Amino acid sequence: MYYNTRKKIRVALSFLWFIIPMVVLAHSTSQSSTVLVKSKSGQWTLQVRSALSAFESVVNNKYTVKGYNTPKEFEELVFTLMSKNLSLKINGQEVKLSDPKIKLGHETLVVYLIDVPETFKTVSLNNTMFQDIFKSKNTFMILKNGVNRNIFALEKNNNFEAKVKLVDNKFILVSNTNSLAGNALSWYVVPFLATLSVFGFIFKFKKRKKLIPDFNSKLIEEMD
Repeated sequence: MYYNTRKKIRVALSFLWFIIPMVVLAHSTSQSSTVLVKSKSGQWTLQVRSALSAFESVVNNKYTVKGYNTPKEFEELVFTLMSKNLSLKINGQEVKLSDPKIKLGHETLVVYLIDVPETFKTVSLNNTMFQDIFKSKNTFMILKNGVNRNIFALEKNNNFEAKVKLVDNKFILVSNTNSLAGNALSWYVVPFLATLSVFGFIFKFKKRKKLIPDFNSKLIEEMD
C-alpha cells in the first residue's frame, strides 16, 4: 500500500511538472531552449524550441512578411537563419548541422540528427537565433544517461554562448556563461526540458498567413 501511494504521488508530481512549465514558458516569445539529447536508441539530436511567434519575429525581421507565401517557404527561411546563427562544437570539433526537421505549432520545434563521439568532455554551443528579441534568453541543457543535469542561460551578457566541460558526471562552465542551477526558475525549466514532449495544440493564424500544415512524420524525440 505504501508503495502504491508513493507511485501515485510520483505520477501526480510528474503531471504537474509537465503542465506548469508548458503554461509558464510555452507562450513566451522571449524564452527559448536548446537541448543536446541522447535517445534510448543511441541517436543524438540537437533541439531548438520556442514559441512560433519568436520564429516569426526573426524571419519577418530579416525577410519581411512578403518573403514567404507558404509554410514550406517559411520553413526554408527558418533553416537558412538557423544555419547562420546556430553552432555546436564537441571536443573542439565543429558538429555538422544539416537537414533539420521542424514541427510548426504554437510551440515550434527544430530538430537536427547529429553524430556525436561515444565519449566527449567539452561542449560549446552558440545560438543567436533569437538575439534581437527583447529580453531574449535561451536555456541550454545536455541530457545523457548517467550524467547529472544542469541548465545554462544563453543571453546577451554572454553573447548567447555556453562552453561547458564534463567533471564528475556533471557539465560545468568553463567560461562566464550563467548557470540557472539553483535558480527558482529551474524548477519550471528542468521538467519542461526534460520531458521534451511534442504535445500541444496546433493553432491556425487569424487573418494571417497559415503556417501550420498537417504534420504526419514522427519526430525522433526519445528521452533517457
